Amino acid sequence: MDQTYNVAIIGCGGISHMHAGWYVNEPRTTIAAISDIDEDRLKAYGERYKVDRQYTDFVKMLETEDIDLVSICTRPKHHAPLVIEAAKHGIKGILSEKPMAENLGQGREMLETCQEHGVKLAIDHQVRFSAPYQHARQMIADGAIGDIFRIHGICGGGDLKDNATHTVDLMLYVYGDRPISWVIGQIERIGTPTKYDLHSEDFAVGYFKFEDNVRGIIESGNDTAPGYHHIYCYGTEGEIELAAPGGPGFRYRTQETGGVWMSPELPSEVTPIHDMIDAIEEDREHRSSGYQGYATLELLMAIYESSRTRRRVQLPMEEMESPLTLMIEDGWV
Repeated sequence: MDQTYNVAIIGCGGISHMHAGWYVNEPRTTIAAISDIDEDRLKAYGERYKVDRQYTDFVKMLETEDIDLVSICTRPKHHAPLVIEAAKHGIKGILSEKPMAENLGQGREMLETCQEHGVKLAIDHQVRFSAPYQHARQMIADGAIGDIFRIHGICGGGDLKDNATHTVDLMLYVYGDRPISWVIGQIERIGTPTKYDLHSEDFAVGYFKFEDNVRGIIESGNDTAPGYHHIYCYGTEGEIELAAPGGPGFRYRTQETGGVWMSPELPSEVTPIHDMIDAIEEDREHRSSGYQGYATLELLMAIYESSRTRRRVQLPMEEMESPLTLMIEDGWV
């Protein structure tokens, strides 16, 4: 008989309902306890998902309940401290919302703490589990479009740490999560924009090089080319287009198709929770592991750092604070 896993959800706002849906539909999990500082929201959430064990103090919840998996669904500035604290309470896996953290220093501490306590950490870049991006990754790995030489990602609307963190993560994912050598970028910030309590920007563009010399371009913000998680993969023998504006989620054309766009049958999907359980039981990393989340965060921070220093940024980055925060503190933006 399959092992069952007790789940705790920290933060009962909008995004937490996506997590709850995954757990409700996963036969190996039970939502055992929930935590939120807002008592009315906590009560309503408990009634909706039939969870009696409710806490306004998440530490007390973790000390009291027998919990295997934790979902962290709070505002971004709380992701790092909650992951770090939760990892110390004998749990097996944490699925934390994106962005991973405010800066690389926090991200590194999250990874180190989870590793020390034997906890599987995943960052909820859940679009990695969408069939079009899975299929694109496999086609590229199989050489279906020849040797890939450029990936262009577009995230219309939102800033780097919010919506575009998905787009950047998907660009890395479809190309096999290969390492990045350097990044150059620029941002535009008008006034004092914030998003979910973090400093934000209005527009950003980044250009980067994978270690094998393939190039990536990411544009995000309020004046991008049309598209949302729209990714174009260029190869020597064909092209793949994902989330084409007004078009299909996946299409490709190659020499074999005579240059005609084709939309193939796509693979089945699993949820991040399904993969978390498999990662625990198989003792492997989650598809959206904390290490992949850190790589995505590092690329975003490198765009800020390039804008701050007016130069290319070699990876791994040395600056552990958010370069956007440093620019704001210095009065540059």
